[in-house]
Amino acid sequence: MVLVIVIAGVVFTTIAVQNSWWAEEKPEASSEQKASDGSTMLTDAGFDYANVEGVVRVRMGAGGPSATDLGLPATGQKDAEFRRPVRTVVAAGDDVFVVDDVATLSASSRNDELTSVSIRLDRVSTWQNALTALRSMADGLGWNPAEIDALDDGLAEFNRDSDGDTFTAVITAQHDEVTVTATLVFDRASGATPVLITFALRE
Repeated sequence: MVLVIVIAGVVFTTIAVQNSWWAEEKPEASSEQKASDGSTMLTDAGFDYANVEGVVRVRMGAGGPSATDLGLPATGQKDAEFRRPVRTVVAAGDDVFVVDDVATLSASSRNDELTSVSIRLDRVSTWQNALTALRSMADGLGWNPAEIDALDDGLAEFNRDSDGDTFTAVITAQHDEVTVTATLVFDRASGATPVLITFALRE
């Protein structure tokens, strides 16, 4: 009898999943998942859709939706961790920035305006891998390759002169609507170096 119940449960679950929205090859987004301009709603429902589609789309600055139109509080923050790496597309004014292999996203708002979007890369594991990732994105995000190369000198000085546990390095690029910042945090014990990229609205 127990075996029959277990088998029945498996069959029921399989049928339910096959008939669910998640099983659709290209599910159509609802108004709770995408804003009227095509931006991803910055809500659990919006991030659920991004997990399936593999893309998060955000518009910041002039012409972008208000924070509340995106499901955010007028002033607050929403965090998401994706089930698989996604592509993030950030539009700001005439600029469009594309970052692949994004593992997490944090959106912040103030006075009903989306003020910053921070994303963490999924693929980075070491300092050199982090620098390679930054170099590959330098053209698209506006960073100066020479500034990326100079980060090695900062790490060498830290390893030589400091007894701290972590070394943090930052590079920035100014655009018309946003500042794009990369923050690397090197852990001395493990060598792990996560990379955080932040798009912050210029005031």
